[in-house]
Amino acid sequence: MRILIAGASGAIGQALVRRLRANQHEVFALTQSRDSAAVLKEIGAEPVIADALDAAAVKAAVGQIRPDAVINELTSLPRHYTPAEMKAAAERDRKVRVEGNINLLAVLRDAGVRRYLLQSSGFWYAPGPGLADESVPLISSASSGVEAGTRTYRELEARASATSGIEFVALRCG
Repeated sequence: MRILIAGASGAIGQALVRRLRANQHEVFALTQSRDSAAVLKEIGAEPVIADALDAAAVKAAVGQIRPDAVINELTSLPRHYTPAEMKAAAERDRKVRVEGNINLLAVLRDAGVRRYLLQSSGFWYAPGPGLADESVPLISSASSGVEAGTRTYRELEARASATSGIEFVALRCG
């Protein structure tokens, strides 16, 4: 299977590349960084240099690759997860996730892509008894910080689930 991973240079993305290659998939890695491209090539992905925030570049990349599936692992997280660095990175991270998601979804149908996997989060479930599963909604009323985070993931999932012609899975990692 031909698979494009957007955000393949991150911790989850690199592990995905290795696992998919180990299972004989042809893996393409969307990255904006030439430095990351070298690392991605080393671990078995074919790097594709494009900025996920550039709709035309995403369209060209996906159109050229024509993958069977796209996995969205886009983030812009800081190197260290200190409160100050997380706060400084929050707006850029949200922009990369939301606009990158929009740009990827916009080109899937024209490129013949039928499967779309989106990195979501299991940290934003509404509280309740027992363990949560995919039927449990994401929280809708909480502190302003929690509401901002969950709003982003609800938006990402809603936009993807409303995209016709694709099989969509939200990976609610936690």
